[in-house]
Amino acid sequence: MDHAALPAGELTPHACRPERIFTPEPVSAIEFRGAMAKFTTAVSVIATDGSAGVAGLTCSAVCSISDTPATLAVCVHARSAANGVIKANGVLSVNCLHADQMHLSQAFAGIGKIPMVERFAMSDWGVLVTGAPCCRDALVALDCEIADVRDVATHSIFVVRVLATAESENRQPLIYQQRNYATTRSL
Repeated sequence: MDHAALPAGELTPHACRPERIFTPEPVSAIEFRGAMAKFTTAVSVIATDGSAGVAGLTCSAVCSISDTPATLAVCVHARSAANGVIKANGVLSVNCLHADQMHLSQAFAGIGKIPMVERFAMSDWGVLVTGAPCCRDALVALDCEIADVRDVATHSIFVVRVLATAESENRQPLIYQQRNYATTRSL
C-alpha cells in the first residue's frame, strides 16, 4: 500500500502495523525449505582464487543490495569447503549461468565429486580485476571484493563490491525452481 497516496489525516499508526498472522514459533527447517523451493532463483557459480587457493561452488542465494556503489549479498553455507577459502582470499566472482551450463552447476554443487581443478577445466575461465576466476561463457560475470562478512545461523553472508563485469552473448538464464532446473521465456 502506498501510504503517501492516502489523504491527510487517514494514516494512523494502526494502518502501518499489519495484523499478526503468524505464531511466535519459527517454521521448521523442512517447512521453510519447502516454501523456499517455490522461489525462482538464478543459478550462479561463486569462484575465488588467491593465497588460500582456488575454490568454487554453486549458489542460488545472490541478490543486489545497491547500485551506488554496486553491491551484492552472497550467501554461502558455513560447512562449504569454499567458505573459508573465500574469506581468506577476500575476493570472489559471481558467474550467472545460462541454460546450457547445467553441467557446471552440477559439478560445482559437488555432484559426482569431481575434483576442483577438473570443475574449472569444464569451461573457459579468465580474470578481470581481482584475480578471482570469471567464467568467460557465463551469462554475466561479476568480479567482486569482500566488504563485509556476517555469519548468521548456518551461512555466511558476504557483502561484496562489484569492481568489474563481463557479459557473454545473450542466452536464456539457468534458473532453479521447485527443486528443478528451468529457464525463462518471454510472456
